[in-house]
Amino acid sequence: MMTKNETANNSEIRYCKKCGCELSSTNKHKLCDNCRRERAVKIRYGAGAVGTVGSIALFVITRGKYGGGGTKA
Repeated sequence: MMTKNETANNSEIRYCKKCGCELSSTNKHKLCDNCRRERAVKIRYGAGAVGTVGSIALFVITRGKYGGGGTKA
């Protein structure tokens, strides 16, 4: 019966799905570290943009009733 270590030693050379560079034998992911970092940055910027648009839409829908405060004398 093969153990986990034996299957790791007999593994074939794997390549990154995006850029094609060779992955280390201990890498559990299908992308290299650089491609994973680039993808994380894109997701982070996308989440920020969605949050900004969502908060502006909520402000417009509620007509500014909740939040903003304004100046009350």
